[in-house]
Amino acid sequence: MNNNIHDYIIVGAGMSGVAFARLLQMSGVQNFILLESAAQPGGLCRSQRVGGHVIDTGGGHFLCTKHEEVYRFIFSHLPQEEFVRHERVSKVRVRGHEIDYPIESNLWQLPDGLRDDYLGSVAGNGEARGLPPPQTFEAWIRWKLGDRIAEDYMLPYNRKVWGVEPAEMDIDWLHKIPRLDVGEIVEACRRRSADPAKMPSHAYFYYPRHGGFQRVFDALLKPVADRVRCGEAVDSIEPSAGGLVVNGRHVGRRVINTAPWPAITGALPLSARGRAALARLRHSGLAVSLHESAAAASSRAHWIYEPAPELRHHRDFLIGNYAADSAPDGVMRETNLLRHAPDATALATFRNEHAYPVPSLGWAEAIALVLREAAEHGVHGLGRWGQWQYFNSDVCIHEAMKLAERLGHTAWKPSPG
Repeated sequence: MNNNIHDYIIVGAGMSGVAFARLLQMSGVQNFILLESAAQPGGLCRSQRVGGHVIDTGGGHFLCTKHEEVYRFIFSHLPQEEFVRHERVSKVRVRGHEIDYPIESNLWQLPDGLRDDYLGSVAGNGEARGLPPPQTFEAWIRWKLGDRIAEDYMLPYNRKVWGVEPAEMDIDWLHKIPRLDVGEIVEACRRRSADPAKMPSHAYFYYPRHGGFQRVFDALLKPVADRVRCGEAVDSIEPSAGGLVVNGRHVGRRVINTAPWPAITGALPLSARGRAALARLRHSGLAVSLHESAAAASSRAHWIYEPAPELRHHRDFLIGNYAADSAPDGVMRETNLLRHAPDATALATFRNEHAYPVPSLGWAEAIALVLREAAEHGVHGLGRWGQWQYFNSDVCIHEAMKLAERLGHTAWKPSPG
């Protein structure tokens, strides 16, 4: 056994693990290691060049956040001049028509008959009628947008993304979605224009000038790269006098887990109740494929949502519209692994067994129990997989900051301005 006791052993060297490691280092903590089961670090934040194209192999990744401290943290590692700032252009293809996202603010772009049907759907929704929120995601979608938009767009799209029926999904991950103002939607149709200030999520984003999104990850990794041990899955976590022994040879005072909990099930010191809760957690996988399309070069969109059930994929990214060093005709396609099939038109395909934690019914109670029991033994969950929530990379970094503070490490904080 290694007699050196680490202050921290971090399981997983994706964005969450590396960000936490770097925050420790900036706070003066030097005695830590990262254990990564894959042959290389990066997790879902890896990029590759295939021919003239740059592809983010874990799916679409962009830098946009409401947390200014995250921008400061990233730009202190990869200067802002190394990014291109884009005004977001995203589209939805519904019933043969392509309109701007979000659909409810851009109904005026649809033919009159379909527009009026969708307006009626929104105007008669349960939220507008003052009905209480329901308890499943499918019922919530109908309550929020009405049956017509639910059935043509939101329900088929979410079936494709998550790989489960929306009726099997919870609603406690939707609390931050703002209330729809039916008057504003009607007014947008009357004006035939949407108010950009009403964009429900980030209206702009940054993307590296070169090298794909992995450049962001690599910039954070560089100072801590010598602490990463690749090819080492976690098989055991056992208590000892000095803290916790991982894999029988690494001793740490605390363990930070950023890997999918089921991947280290056998290593966890959980009760039978905790293991039952862990077994209830569900996730989906993602295939990311690269294609070429002449039409991509003539579109302004950065990505397009595809709810049509007859199409296997759910989203297209027009790479040349956001990656300055990528060919203009590249299309990156996302498909749930359950729906994916070999495609002879794909230049390359990348499979991600763990892509999204699924907010299935009862997930919040289940992960809370797992986190509580693990923390009692000195194992803390962090990030998309450690907290079992669909966090984008910026939120993973922000959660790493919050955990570092809770554990007493604050010297990393960059000064504002």
